[in-house]
Amino acid sequence: MRRRAFLASALTVAATTAGCSAFESRTEHTTPTVKTDDDPRDNAKYLEFRGDGTTLATVGVDPTFSPLPDHFFTSISHPEDTELQSLTQRFVALGGDGTPPRLALQGPFMGDHEPHPSVSLFREGTAAVVEVHRFGEIADETAFIELPVTRWPESARRLVVENTVELVEPGLTDQRHVLDGQLEFELSTGTEAGE
Repeated sequence: MRRRAFLASALTVAATTAGCSAFESRTEHTTPTVKTDDDPRDNAKYLEFRGDGTTLATVGVDPTFSPLPDHFFTSISHPEDTELQSLTQRFVALGGDGTPPRLALQGPFMGDHEPHPSVSLFREGTAAVVEVHRFGEIADETAFIELPVTRWPESARRLVVENTVELVEPGLTDQRHVLDGQLEFELSTGTEAGE
């Protein structure tokens, strides 16, 4: 069983280049299945990526609203014979004033071994962007990231999360998978939230 790991604000903020084998195969996956949580009170949605009849990875985003978004929880699960290489998430608030949401990274990072993950958090145009350049010691585990929302454009009523995950099946010939998909969430209005 994999232990849970959290990525924190104390993580290294620098890009690194991962080593690769002499031979590598690269496959892009752009048509995931979108699934919702069974609990109607839960806002979580998941992208399920499949290849060769098996699940390659499940990328989930679970926003909490009160009534505006105040936290985003991301999870990435994948088979034991694969390793996470990188993650890019773009959080875009639609219907607002065009400004991006402001996010923070929540800790602590749970793990005693190095290398630790390497993460960047920045704004780009109308998006708040989270990039995990290196997963380090948790590359072969389910990863969890907690992102508190420090500012949300109040008039924005939709959230779009664009996700790109790279994972590798190590071997004589590394199989690299690039997983692209997007999740959309509708926010209730202030009137609905108060009812």
